[in-house]
Amino acid sequence: MGTDAFERLAALQAKAMGHPDLPVVIVEHPLGGIDPDEVREKAKVAARAIVERFGPKL
Repeated sequence: MGTDAFERLAALQAKAMGHPDLPVVIVEHPLGGIDPDEVREKAKVAARAIVERFGPKL
């Protein structure tokens, strides 16, 4: 998981570590220095993406 500002870095690191297809959940940058309500909203978006990508298939 990371922010869109570091999406390319995450992909490069995953490839360098031998996991080029590693799924990464990306949220809008920044996470720090913003209103707590904005952080909560970004957390909800991330949680939904995590469940969609990695959660159980019902």
